[in-house]
Amino acid sequence: MTERERLLCVLQGKTPDQVPWFGDLSHWYQAEAGIPWNLYQPDNAAPELLALHREVKAGWYIGAPGLHEEHYSDGVERERALQDDRAVEQFHTPIGSLQMIRRWNQTSYSWDIVKHLVETPQDLEILTYAQERKYYVPRFDNWAQAEKLAGDIGLGFCNLAYTGLGSLISYYMGVAPTIYALADEPERTERYIRIYNEKHLELVRLYSQSPAPHMIFTDNLSSDVQSPSLFRQYSLEHYRNIADCLHAAGKTVSAHIDGRMGGLLGLLADAGIDVADACTPAPSGDIGPAEIRRQAGPRMIVMGGVSPSKWLPETPEKEFIEHVRSWLDLSRTSSRVIQSAGDQVPPGTKLQRIRLMADLVAFFGRYPDN
Repeated sequence: MTERERLLCVLQGKTPDQVPWFGDLSHWYQAEAGIPWNLYQPDNAAPELLALHREVKAGWYIGAPGLHEEHYSDGVERERALQDDRAVEQFHTPIGSLQMIRRWNQTSYSWDIVKHLVETPQDLEILTYAQERKYYVPRFDNWAQAEKLAGDIGLGFCNLAYTGLGSLISYYMGVAPTIYALADEPERTERYIRIYNEKHLELVRLYSQSPAPHMIFTDNLSSDVQSPSLFRQYSLEHYRNIADCLHAAGKTVSAHIDGRMGGLLGLLADAGIDVADACTPAPSGDIGPAEIRRQAGPRMIVMGGVSPSKWLPETPEKEFIEHVRSWLDLSRTSSRVIQSAGDQVPPGTKLQRIRLMADLVAFFGRYPDN
């Protein structure tokens, strides 16, 4: 079976010949190539990157072309541009303008936020005004390009981006300012979350009519940031609405975690999410593979398995193998498991270690009856 066939098999509730291996190699590739990545037009589907996935026998799933265009009405404009080592995003509206500034960090190979878009209650009013006037135009023709890129090595996960609370915490405001805003300006903040989620559901409904079989959305969840109680209050119902809408259209959906999982996995399962993406076990994460499986329950697929530090040369190869094997051991009791990088393969990882993953999955992740 190809990696694509294995993944589709798991998404359909069946058992493939072995655990699928899908790695997000984009950050590693761009760092190795010395290419500062374009924050606003990331190319996770460059021919060289796809060739790398084929070389190391890893499935490709991050970077499918978007299936919509975002527009605004009533005089609202959104501008995003790279200016040397700065990435600047701006909203211009009849009631005011907003600006976010990010600066390129060569050490971490990422864009640091140095000025958030929302810093005052009035800023939040302006952003809410803009979100109310957002609308989407389908670009389903892009799916043919995604399928051509993926071929037999993968399946593009079409990205639905953030939900309301996630957009504030992970992008527009930051963690502490969002928590303070929920306490100090509850009406303004909750109104923004409600309006954003209503618009987000419009996008979900649009994608439910697309030819793509699987979607992903990302709040970069972490239980020390979006606590289970916070998630229940502001996100759980919206997650259920996303899953219900896509399931009604015969689609499946992933939620991107990217942090601590304790207390959140069960809520994702209750919401009907099909795949918990970027499950990062201890020591970087807070719980190990067995506990991840227990909290996720029997139905939800868990996708991840490697703590970032274990990829790096400082971790002996034997330790890396045992770490990966502990994740693949989950396949002994359920086929609802996918091997991935955790979140991403970090810069500094040796190519030999990335190549090794395919051999480990083939040896420890094979299902005996297939």
